[in-house]
Amino acid sequence: MNDVLARLDRFQREHRAAGFPYAVIIKYLDDDGPRHAALITYYGFLSMFPLLLLGVAVVSRLLATDPGLRHSVVTAIVPTALQSTVDAAASALPTSPVAFVIGAIGLVWSATGVVYAAYRTLNHVAGVRMRDFPNPIGAYARVVGVALLLLVGVIAGGGLTVATAALPSIGLPDRLFAALGTGVAAFAVLMFGVRILLLRPAPVAALWRPAASGALLLAVVLHVGAPVLTLLVRKAGPVYGAFATVAGLFALLYLVSQALVAVAEIAVVRRARLWPRALDRAHPTGADERALAMLAREQERIPGQVVESRIIREA
Repeated sequence: MNDVLARLDRFQREHRAAGFPYAVIIKYLDDDGPRHAALITYYGFLSMFPLLLLGVAVVSRLLATDPGLRHSVVTAIVPTALQSTVDAAASALPTSPVAFVIGAIGLVWSATGVVYAAYRTLNHVAGVRMRDFPNPIGAYARVVGVALLLLVGVIAGGGLTVATAALPSIGLPDRLFAALGTGVAAFAVLMFGVRILLLRPAPVAALWRPAASGALLLAVVLHVGAPVLTLLVRKAGPVYGAFATVAGLFALLYLVSQALVAVAEIAVVRRARLWPRALDRAHPTGADERALAMLAREQERIPGQVVESRIIREA
């Protein structure tokens, strides 16, 4: 058994096609990736309705003179399963400018939960030390800024979807154009959002590939997973009732969260060269030492504190 393990370990160390994915999985587990994805899912579910409601309210005010265009953009923004609920809530919002602004501030604040969860996850995956985190005011300034950016991205994604659907037909499905609009908006949000949330300088060259991968995943999940979700909710409705929609949304959000956390892990493993990792943990590699040292340094909480990680190798 030890001989088989040693052969597998030697193979994955010598072949990047095997060693790199294994290193990503190990770092994902070291970072407690499933828990962070679950937190993003939970707060994403709580933040989704305020964000969609605010997006619909803004679109309704901007396109008040064009009901047809307003309907098209709202349909592109809001999932089918939630459209009636969001429309009813949007119609109940106050019309007074002052009251609307106050309500909008409350909705933005309600939508910051998912951004804050992403903020902590992103910096944990990147190995940012606790002492480098800003004070709560500075942290929430970043979080609120990205929540507003996310709102703009949602509206822009809906607008691009409608705009691409209005282009002359060239023989390609409308769903493909819709996915393209979503992907462009998601790419911009991920690029600028990560630059704001990440507490460490990162060049554009290190961010555009993960942002493009994340945008592609979002576009695929939203435009392939959403119709599947609607179908599953319809079939499960007689058994689960209203809970079917909740369970379906949670499943879709968890899939998106897992994918985005995995993309972040891939980017850090590539950037910090955290591969190959040891399959036989009794014989760690240099990448194991760097990854464990990164985890240890995260715990430095005050200036002057130094947390070191050493691996004592047996003679």
